[in-house]
This record gives sequence, structure tokens and C-alpha cells, in this order.
Amino acid sequence: MNTETSLDTGLRVPIGDTSDDPSIVLEPLRLALLADADAQAQALVAAATREVEASIAAVEQQCNEEVAEIERRSASASRASLDQRIANTRADAHDAVLSARARTHDRLVEAAHAAAMNMRHDPRYPALLDHFEAVAREQLGDDAVIERDPLSRGGIVAELGSRRVDYSLPRLADRALEVLADEVARS
Repeated sequence: MNTETSLDTGLRVPIGDTSDDPSIVLEPLRLALLADADAQAQALVAAATREVEASIAAVEQQCNEEVAEIERRSASASRASLDQRIANTRADAHDAVLSARARTHDRLVEAAHAAAMNMRHDPRYPALLDHFEAVAREQLGDDAVIERDPLSRGGIVAELGSRRVDYSLPRLADRALEVLADEVARS
């Protein structure tokens, strides 16, 4: 039997066989072609599988990077939001402290004014008026106009021309509070 090698498949096919059944002669060729097609199909499937796996890995990597970026931004936004809430809370607390101090100061001023006005009922009050009248005359001179114990303010108010001294009870209370505030500030 005479055979030659097929260049494409490496299969040896008999030539010159005189058999009347062509399928016998073609069977090895058919099997070789099937084997070659199967090998090519397996190679294509393997290449496609590798390509799909690489694409999946790339997509997974991209998703992981995007999730990490979203988490980073979220953490950053959360920190910024937390920082803003802390700043707002501190500002609110500062405002509350200032408001409480202002209310306390106002109550202290009212209490000091009330206590000063109550001095009018003290038996030593006339001597206090005499003292401040003498101080006012000393500062402004004997020609000063003295208002002694004005109804709404008590104490002494004196004027001479454009010069004026105010020893009214509310003003004396204000001065006492200023002195007290200076002492507190120094300590």
C-alpha cells in the first residue's frame, strides 16, 4: 500500500487504494479533521476562558479600586461631617457660655443696683450723701449745682458748666462692679 503524509494533519493517508468504498479511504481523513477541529476548539475555548478570566479579574480589580475609593471618600466625608458637627457643637457651647455669662452679669448688675438703692433705707445713708457732696464740691468747686438724692437714682449728681460728676447709687454700684471685675481679672 502506497501512503503519503498529509501536510496539514500529519496523518498518513493511503493513495492509490482501489477500494470501491470511498468512506473507508476517507475515514482516517475525517477522523484527522475531527481531531484537528477538536484541538482547535479546545484551544479556542481555553483562550476564551483565559480571556474571560482576565476580564473578570480586571473588572474585579476595578470594582475593588472603586469600592476602596468610595470608602475613602465616605470616610473623608464622615470625618469632615464629624469635624463640622464638633465645630458646631463647640460654637453652640461657646454661645451658651457667653449667653449664661451675659445673663449672670445682667442679674449681678440688677442685684447691685437694687442693693445700692436699698442703701437709702440705711441709717448711714445721709452721712454717705454728705461725703459724696463734699467730694463733688472738691472736684467741681463751691459753685457746683448739687442734686442730692434724686428720686430715681439716689446719691449725688453735681454739675458746673460742662463738667459733671455722677455719684448716683446705680453709678456707684457700676463702679464697684468694675473694680470687682478688675480684681477678678488680675487673679
